[in-house]
Amino acid sequence: MTALVVVLLEFLCCLGLGVAVLRMLKIDADMEASEHWAIAFAVGFGILGWTVFPLGVAGYLSEGPLTVLLSAGALAAVLLRHKGRFDAPPRLDTVGRALMVLLGVVLVFDLAEGLAPAADADTLAYHFNLPKRFLEAGRIEFVPQPLEGAVPLLVQMTYVPALALGGERALTLWTMTSGWAAAVLLFILCRPHLGLNWCLAVTLVFLTTPAVLYGGGSGQLETRIALFVMVAAWATARAIETGNIRYAVLAGLGAGFYAGAKYIGLLFAPVGGVVLLFQRRWLAHAAMFGAAVLAAGFQWYAWNGIHTGDPVFPMLFQWLGQEDLTWWTKAHDLVFKEKYFGNENPLPRTLPWLVLFPFSVTLGFAEAIDYPRVGLGPYGLLVLPFAALGLWRFRGRIRRGPLLTYASLAILFYSLWFFAGGSQRVRHLMPVLPLMLICVTVAAERVTAGGKYRGPLLAAVAATIFLQMGGHGLFALNYLKFLARGEDRDSFLARNIDIYESAAWINANLTATDRLFMTHRAFRYFLDVPVFFGSITQASVELRPRKTDVRKVYRQLRSVGVTHLLLSRVESPNASTYLPPINLLGQAGCLIRMKSFTGRSHPRTLPTWASALKTTDVLKLRDWSCLNERPAVRERQR
Repeated sequence: MTALVVVLLEFLCCLGLGVAVLRMLKIDADMEASEHWAIAFAVGFGILGWTVFPLGVAGYLSEGPLTVLLSAGALAAVLLRHKGRFDAPPRLDTVGRALMVLLGVVLVFDLAEGLAPAADADTLAYHFNLPKRFLEAGRIEFVPQPLEGAVPLLVQMTYVPALALGGERALTLWTMTSGWAAAVLLFILCRPHLGLNWCLAVTLVFLTTPAVLYGGGSGQLETRIALFVMVAAWATARAIETGNIRYAVLAGLGAGFYAGAKYIGLLFAPVGGVVLLFQRRWLAHAAMFGAAVLAAGFQWYAWNGIHTGDPVFPMLFQWLGQEDLTWWTKAHDLVFKEKYFGNENPLPRTLPWLVLFPFSVTLGFAEAIDYPRVGLGPYGLLVLPFAALGLWRFRGRIRRGPLLTYASLAILFYSLWFFAGGSQRVRHLMPVLPLMLICVTVAAERVTAGGKYRGPLLAAVAATIFLQMGGHGLFALNYLKFLARGEDRDSFLARNIDIYESAAWINANLTATDRLFMTHRAFRYFLDVPVFFGSITQASVELRPRKTDVRKVYRQLRSVGVTHLLLSRVESPNASTYLPPINLLGQAGCLIRMKSFTGRSHPRTLPTWASALKTTDVLKLRDWSCLNERPAVRERQR
């Protein structure tokens, strides 16, 4: 099937699966037509990821079963025959037409990214790489590696049918489509509270937010997880408003899908449960919410628990982990956590920093993780004074309507994330960004509706759109060049992926009986030969700098089947060196340089004026006799 047909079929499948769930819960008849479509897709997106898991565990990851799954889901879309009708869209004024033009420009930018090969590092390292490897194996296999393997993978399971049936082009178009689905749902949730122009502006601000530019069109999760957060927020508000327990179930599904997609979802689920407690039917709603969370999100936690003993591997490994794992020990676990949490949490977890963190990541007066290019943009900071004034002036109305629910979910999640989260990366807050955008915009718009302060507020919105559209244009330039020049895939990847040229050489000169040790995360996606990824996220090959036993390193490499290595050189005045433990092998004469590649490092988001040159070598691991040779013999072998 062509890529476009596969994307359309998967879109209809998500729509159909979601509609079926809403029909089973008997809440579809109470929904507006636009709500029905948007929420159905979001729910069906989660159901599709949930359904691929048992197929994969059973060994049915092939074109036939996946085609049947998508087709069956698409057939359920006939249930979209809604009792009501779509309201006729209001006529656009000059501002509305201008905003629509800008949204059209954003769509073109994002479509250019969707038509280009995948080039984001995290996407290639595991978001796309794992589905590719699962399809090659015909089944889901446990990946013994935290952060990039033994983690919840619900969203990545939706990538599997696209890649299997339509190839990489279908996969990149699917990520673009699902990313835009979050923007559409945000627009729908805004409509009951804001006029058309404001809804369009909020949607435009969201689509051009740096964190969305970074991950919305790639395999990154946060933009797609926002679908689950908005479903949970909308359903929670309806449950509180109507007392209907079915909405609590839907809210639990949204929160459960979040947990099934990312560990941080385990923080959002209790927040949703707490909000549901503050209403009349608190016990029944909280119980059904919890049951739905468990049903929607348990799969990958059970999978990790079976293979490691720790459902949230490696968070509780010291207490629950299996003792007989060779690839992950409790000693290694302590080293990993010390290094990871130390690097990922540069700011103190204190009450003052809880308040200062949003300002810090916007203004850059403290070293937060990834804020310069993957932040949440200036909109919240610029609109905050108007929103605060509106909150104070209309404080008597706060208890009515869904906005209190939205704000409570966002604030409670942010607070719990700041104090209990594993990482302070700003983009991890992106899933609740839509809730924040709705709340602050409504508060600011209400207080300026009479004309006072209207000009400064509009100036703040215009400044945000201007700045973020400029950033989006720079980000999209890379993909627009690809389309305008008619560039082929290899040429595009060569100027976007470090040492991409070496992939063809490695695939041509190594065979299925070889195994390549490498530390380049993103590069794994392009290789057709067996790979062993070396990092501190595994213990099979010891890479801690203080471990200097060359014989142990050699023995470990051989034990996992390594025959060749792909390593970047660090140039110094005296010598060229590799990773400290691997460098011992070079000094012992156990590495034979087969091929070298020199190129520039490539930025992950916006382009830079200059980048460093680096050299990467393909090395062959000699037989064990190299460890017993005299220095003169070693020198000749080099």
